[in-house]
Amino acid sequence: MSGRTGTRMVVALAACAVVLLSTIGSGAAAARRPVPAPVYGPSAADPGLLRVGSDYYAFMTGGPLAEVARSNTPGGPWTAQPNALSGWGDWASGAGAVWAPDAWQTSAGWVLYYAAQAKGFAGQRCIGTALADDPGGPYTPTGTPLICPILGGEDPVAGRPDATAGVIDPNPFQDSDGRRYLLYKTQKTPGTIRMFPLSADGLHSRGELSHELVRHADSIENPAMVKRGDQYVLLASANWFDQCRYSTVWRRSTDPWSFADKEEHVLLDQASTGLCGPGGADVVTGGGGPDLIYLHGWVCTADDQPCQYDGVVTDPNKRRVMYAARLVWGTDGATPAVSAFLPPVPAR
Repeated sequence: MSGRTGTRMVVALAACAVVLLSTIGSGAAAARRPVPAPVYGPSAADPGLLRVGSDYYAFMTGGPLAEVARSNTPGGPWTAQPNALSGWGDWASGAGAVWAPDAWQTSAGWVLYYAAQAKGFAGQRCIGTALADDPGGPYTPTGTPLICPILGGEDPVAGRPDATAGVIDPNPFQDSDGRRYLLYKTQKTPGTIRMFPLSADGLHSRGELSHELVRHADSIENPAMVKRGDQYVLLASANWFDQCRYSTVWRRSTDPWSFADKEEHVLLDQASTGLCGPGGADVVTGGGGPDLIYLHGWVCTADDQPCQYDGVVTDPNKRRVMYAARLVWGTDGATPAVSAFLPPVPAR
């Protein structure tokens, strides 16, 4: 072996060692990466977020008349507000809690969409509307459901896979041309996501019925849509909400009505975050602030440690808390990724 060849080999071996140590070090760092802390902990399932100026409003499953919290920073501190709804719509049975409320501003004022058990529907839910002068409510329900297979719903959910299924998880979307839509889920399996064209005031049909966007043999729910250039990004929660494998997924299309044949990607799951069931997500864009994603996950301890289960989370102390993260869009401007979770801001 010549001296030059030996020198090259030593240098090469040293370089390999550096690469190997670097790889091991980065893997260890990833393993030690802290699990995100919730920004809101009392109870925060299916958060629907609204940014109004410097204020943030989080509407959440619960109540019975829907929970809402307010903050003037993205990470809190969050202050619980009175019930989002002033009462039940005439169509609602009054049983159970309101699920997955979400709000926006239209020409009619502040409009809240919510899912509640409907009268004469065997415990299944329909989606109603409610109005308020202030984004935090209280919202006064309108008399008839907007989306409901019975009771005169303006969208009767024609063609849903299970004729006995109700509808939940309303989420509003406004396209770049100003037209308004409401995304939602049909219950039972297979799970489906549908979109319904809305009038300009967000309270009625635009004369068209909803159409199915995608279905899942297991379950898919909590839809949210974002327009990025000529791309529509559909986010949703896959699998069952009461398990740690519940996750946030996304698909992308140039046609807002065509997602069934588009590849599904995982945005957030237990393996990538350390959280139990990171789903129920909603996205905050515009308004002069950064793009953010809010979601829930299961914790099983008083100090908000994520539950550790392979199947259904059965711990009697379980509850869902809210996390917040920065959402970025990749070099193409339309590939969602979470750059960092926001730390909670403690109350002063």
